[in-house]
Amino acid sequence: MFRKVSFFLVVGFTFIGSVQANPDVTSREYKLMLDASLFSYTTEYSDVQDLMADVKTVVEAAINRNVSGTAQLTHDRQVEFFDTQGSCVLNNINYAFRERIESGQSEVTLKFRSPDRYISDFEDLSSSTSGAETKLEADVGVSTDNNFKFQYGHSTTAGNSRTINRMDDIHAHFPGFASNYGFSDSTSLSVVSNLTLSERVYKNVFIDLGQFDAEFSITLWYIGSPSQNTTPAVAEISFKYADSSANYTKKVVNRARDAFISIQGLSQWVDTNAQTKTRFVYQYDPSFCQ
Repeated sequence: MFRKVSFFLVVGFTFIGSVQANPDVTSREYKLMLDASLFSYTTEYSDVQDLMADVKTVVEAAINRNVSGTAQLTHDRQVEFFDTQGSCVLNNINYAFRERIESGQSEVTLKFRSPDRYISDFEDLSSSTSGAETKLEADVGVSTDNNFKFQYGHSTTAGNSRTINRMDDIHAHFPGFASNYGFSDSTSLSVVSNLTLSERVYKNVFIDLGQFDAEFSITLWYIGSPSQNTTPAVAEISFKYADSSANYTKKVVNRARDAFISIQGLSQWVDTNAQTKTRFVYQYDPSFCQ
């Protein structure tokens, strides 16, 4: 039986003093890890089209609604995660700190994760950086014994001009985090697992859920700069739909559920044993945190 679960997205919200969680359901994202060996940098575009052709077939059959659009490359960027080598103090408190660089522009994201949306919401992710955006989102994934596994991520993304190598590079953007945890500014930060990733993201395919459309993202992570015949290390498909007033209909949530289950059935594509993207980074070199 599908149980209705409430969760929400908050954008541009600044936390001051004591905060009371009052969640609204404004965004839902459903994520599945794929068999990365089925993709190659040389044939990446056609590989993605093949995937989406199969997705379109099963989703349309499952919900009797259209899947439209053609997947197009929308992001080609460099991704690195940072933590304290030998101890991983951020990971140990359920935080991740990531930098993305695209077209020479850097942005950083500090994210806290919890299966409890209230615990996630209470974390202070306020930023002093102009234009920073904060959100509390629910990621819906799968586990070996559950078709629906919820994780709540509270994060802020901010433009960045600093070279990341010390804890004060986090504190400069996130004073609430600095105050709450009290890490020394001089604490060294290193690239987790010494891993630099090329992230290529395809979008522009939509599911007609009736009241709302959901957009797909296909994310491919390559280690270093990909070249001919390079296989990505990680592949993921997701779709997201949102409503700022959190006024979903029964048909919308049921169609999203059925679409998600139908994609799970693509056993030739889906890898239920694959690590999530962040876990892959930390496990790539297990000695990094030791």
